[in-house]
Amino acid sequence: METPTRSTTSRRAPAPAKAPNPAPKAAAQKKSGKLVGPGAFKLLWDAHSVVGVFIGLGLFVIFYAGAFALYRGELHAWADPAIRSAEINLTMDEVVAPLFAEAPPAPGTDVSVKWPMRERLFYFIRYATAEGDSTRIVQAVVNPTTGERISPDRRTRFSRSTLSEILYRLHFFGQAGFWGEVIAGFIALFLLFAVVSGVLIHLRKLPKDWHTFRPKTKLRASLADAHTVLGLIGLPFAAMYAISGVFLALLVIILGPAVLVVFEGDPAKAEALAAGFDMPPHEASGEPAEMLSFAAYQTLLPESWEGVAYPTVMRVHNWGDANAIVQVFADNTPTAPSLTAGPQAILRATTGEILAANDPAVGTALGGTTTALVNLHYARMGPGTPLAKILYFFLAIATAAVILTGNVLWVLVRRPKDPRATPKLHRFLARLTIGVGCGLVLAVPVLFLTTALLPKDLASLPMWENIALFGTWGVLLAASFAGPSAVWAARWQLGLAGVLSLLVPLANGALTGAWLWVSASEGSWALFTVDTGFLLMGLMLIWIARRLKPDAHNLAASGDGLAAAPPAVVPSPAA
Repeated sequence: METPTRSTTSRRAPAPAKAPNPAPKAAAQKKSGKLVGPGAFKLLWDAHSVVGVFIGLGLFVIFYAGAFALYRGELHAWADPAIRSAEINLTMDEVVAPLFAEAPPAPGTDVSVKWPMRERLFYFIRYATAEGDSTRIVQAVVNPTTGERISPDRRTRFSRSTLSEILYRLHFFGQAGFWGEVIAGFIALFLLFAVVSGVLIHLRKLPKDWHTFRPKTKLRASLADAHTVLGLIGLPFAAMYAISGVFLALLVIILGPAVLVVFEGDPAKAEALAAGFDMPPHEASGEPAEMLSFAAYQTLLPESWEGVAYPTVMRVHNWGDANAIVQVFADNTPTAPSLTAGPQAILRATTGEILAANDPAVGTALGGTTTALVNLHYARMGPGTPLAKILYFFLAIATAAVILTGNVLWVLVRRPKDPRATPKLHRFLARLTIGVGCGLVLAVPVLFLTTALLPKDLASLPMWENIALFGTWGVLLAASFAGPSAVWAARWQLGLAGVLSLLVPLANGALTGAWLWVSASEGSWALFTVDTGFLLMGLMLIWIARRLKPDAHNLAASGDGLAAAPPAVVPSPAA
């Protein structure tokens, strides 16, 4: 009996190959809400994240330097003992008399005088004097107590040291000129977006995150808690600084189109709208005339200013001419604080007649808005200014910490299970974050110690101060890419920054005799504030450095602490 065999004709012919159907892929893409394919989406996401990290570093510099810029006047006094006394024993006329006798103002020039106030603890005078067929600019800084004349560096205008100006200008990238300020403005705009998006992301978890802080848990968890808690505490502060920073940094770009369109290309019309009055005509007549004293101008100010506003700047246009006018800028007295007032007045220089003025209690919409944003940005709160500056300082440091921890968390969240597979880009960003952030924290006390140790009459002092900050910062940035891990680099840089911060008040006391207790007993609160701030900051930095203890096993396995499994901040109780 034959065994039946399967006929070859009974086999089914293979089905023809079907072309790939793009419908499921397109449907999935549509369902996910992505407008581009997965490859392009990943590229855009990575680019977005990396740009965010770089912008975060810019924000850190802005806020950290801004914390010191709040104490611009105090830093001037700390850096130069010649201007430490703020007691005013001399009037403006007594200060300018020897200057005008030595080099009288050229006829028809502008003479600008500034009284001691806020960040200026001294008189400042600027004008042009005639020398043959040319003119020479004269500018002088005068101690209001002793009358000592200080020759300021042309980059500082206020003192022989650039310490205060370096940190102030770094706050808005002023070292890069106009474009640095524009970049700072756009970074502030990004901060405003980050604040809004951060609130939306954490909105449902705010009640829980508000009181969740675990400093003794793993590095990633403790950093996440610090990032969230500090971010919530400083949320109104960050939003205010984002709005005011955008306005101040991008004011030229904002007003430029407005001047062209609304004011027909005439900046004087915009100034008139802000002041509330038009500038009176003051073309030089060519007829010489005698100017009144500055004390006389002070007594002839509007009656509405009495007890409410005091002059801070006077600018005489067309000095020595019969048509000369005096433009007076004033500030509110501590007994009548106002966020929006910016009093101005125009007087005839030969008679003191009031040609135009505004009421300090009223102001204008544009002028009031601008003044309010400036006062909020610089913590000018009348009698509450000292407390406001302390609050601003700690909030600025906290915001800087939020930004830096956010960058570190970006790396930690994207770390693969196998630390050896960590992308080189992520390792680079981790090291860059440490170099920029911790490097600046360490470079600042180096700057202060350099200023304290070098002679104040050294002609090259400004150069050495710039080298101390930016040179040290650059070396530390390079050093952050060496060593076993980014955490290791952060630990030794923060620890050394803490030690050097503690040396700042010691150096000031040993070299100038202004010890903390001496400054407090003499009422030198500018020096006391700076030295106490460095003392507290030094202790805090040392504490943070001691808490950063990367796990040795993870370091050995991965070669990078931030790329390894989350290390414990402190040893576990079981250990």
